[in-house]
This record gives sequence, structure tokens and C-alpha cells, in this order.
Amino acid sequence: MEDDPSKDPEPSWLDPSNDRNTPYSDAELDRLTDDRIALLLDTPAWRNLVADVGTQRARELVRSRLAGRDPNSLANWQPIGPGH
Repeated sequence: MEDDPSKDPEPSWLDPSNDRNTPYSDAELDRLTDDRIALLLDTPAWRNLVADVGTQRARELVRSRLAGRDPNSLANWQPIGPGH
């Protein structure tokens, strides 16, 4: 008899074997960036950042931070062994 999934204590999205194995696409990063900025728009931190570096550079900074959080991103890639 198979286990009843409704009795599983954790949802499937918490299972690490279901994690994605590819980095975010540019379109996904753009959407994540837009969503994050929408959450930050009314904060003093966002206003200060825009005042310091401008809107475009502030957006680039948010995008690069999101890309850096993706463990599959090439931004997080480290070479193995000695270089050539």
C-alpha cells in the first residue's frame, strides 16, 4: 500500500530534490527585480539609494543581488582545482 500524501508532514515544495537545477533566466531575473522594487518603493532605503546612484543603477544593484542569491547562478561559480 502506498503512503497517503495527505499525511506527509511537509509540503513537496520543501523537498530539496524538487529544487531547480538551472539558473534564473534573464526574464525571470527581470520579473524578480521588478517585484522586489515594487516592495521597496515606499521605503527610505530605496529613496536614498536612488538619490545616491540613480534609478537605473539602483535597479541593476537589486538585480545583481537577486542573481547572487541563486545558488545555480554563474555569479556564485567557483573553480575547482588550480587554474590553467
